[in-house]
Amino acid sequence: MKKILIIRMSSIGDIVLATSFLKSVKQRYPDEEIHFLIKKEFSELVKNHPSIDKLISFDKKLGLKELFRMGKFLRNNNYDIIYDIHSVFRTRILSLFLRKNLFKQIKKPRLRRFLLFYGYQNFFEKSFSHIKMYHTLLNQDKTFPPTNLFIEEKEKKETKKFLAKNNIGDNYIAVVPGAAWSQKQWSIDNYNNLMTRLIESFNSKIVILGATNDIICDQIIKDDRIVNLKDKTSLRMAMGIVKYAQHTLGSDTGLLHISEAMGTPVTMILGPTSSETGARVTLSNSKVIENKDLWCRPCSQNGSRPCYRKEQYCMSEINSEKVFDNVSKALRK
Repeated sequence: MKKILIIRMSSIGDIVLATSFLKSVKQRYPDEEIHFLIKKEFSELVKNHPSIDKLISFDKKLGLKELFRMGKFLRNNNYDIIYDIHSVFRTRILSLFLRKNLFKQIKKPRLRRFLLFYGYQNFFEKSFSHIKMYHTLLNQDKTFPPTNLFIEEKEKKETKKFLAKNNIGDNYIAVVPGAAWSQKQWSIDNYNNLMTRLIESFNSKIVILGATNDIICDQIIKDDRIVNLKDKTSLRMAMGIVKYAQHTLGSDTGLLHISEAMGTPVTMILGPTSSETGARVTLSNSKVIENKDLWCRPCSQNGSRPCYRKEQYCMSEINSEKVFDNVSKALRK
C-alpha cells in the first residue's frame, strides 16, 4: 500500500476548499493511505474526515525546532507522493527533508496578485479558483468535487439537543457578522437593518455565530427571535449549527465555507477580497454580493490591508436591501 501526504496548514477557509482536492486524491488512489498535515488549531475541522486515513497536527507555537522534528518524522514515513497545496515558508523547509522527485507543490500566482493589488491590472483567467489551483497537481482543470465536511451521528444529536436547549428548533438562519479583519466586515447598521427586515418577513429565528473578538455580535439588535451564540459553541458544534440552518449569511469567512461544505447555501458579502483571492462560493444556490465596479478592488489577499480611500466603498455601497432580496429569494425556494 502506498502512502500519500497532503499538506495544507491553514486557514479555515482554505482547508475547507482543500477538501475538494482531498476527495479527488482519494478517488484517484482509492486503495492508498492518505495522510493530511495541518496546524494543530485547525485539526478539529477535518476530524474523522472519510478521505483522511491519518491526520498529522503541527504545533507552530513550538517554533523552528518543531518544524525540524516534523520534517524528520515525515521523512521516516517514507511517502510515495507528497502534495503541498499550501506552498509557504514552512512547507518549503519541510520539503528539504523529503525526496524532491516525490514532492509536488502548487505554484501560487504571486506576481499576478501583486499586479492586481498594486497595479490594478487583472491577469487572472475568469475560471481561476483555489480549488482549480490545487487540482493542477493532478492535471485536472475542468470539473472538481464539491467541498465536504462531516460530523458524526453523535455530534448531530448533540447539535439538535443544543438547538432545542436554546429554544431555536429547526427553522433558523445562521448569521456570521464578524471577520478576521475589520475591512471584511459589513457595517452593524446594515446588519441591524437586515435583521429587522428578516424578522418582519419570515417566521424564522436568527442565530448569531462568532468568536470572542467578534464585538459586532454584541451590537446586533435585541429581539426574542435573535439568539446570540457568540463564543458559546465549539468549532464542531458551529459546524452542526450551519448544517441544519436554512441559510447562512456573512462575509468572506471560514464559517461560510464550512456552511457550503456541510450542504447549506450561503449569501457571501464580499468587500476587499474577490474570486481572485479565493473568495467565492461553491454551491449553485449560494450567492456572492459584491461591488464589482471599483478600480481598487480587490486590494489584498485576505482583506488585511487598511483601506486607503476616504471611504471603504466596497462595503459601504452594499446596502441591506440588496442582501435581503437575495436571502428572501433563497428562503422562498
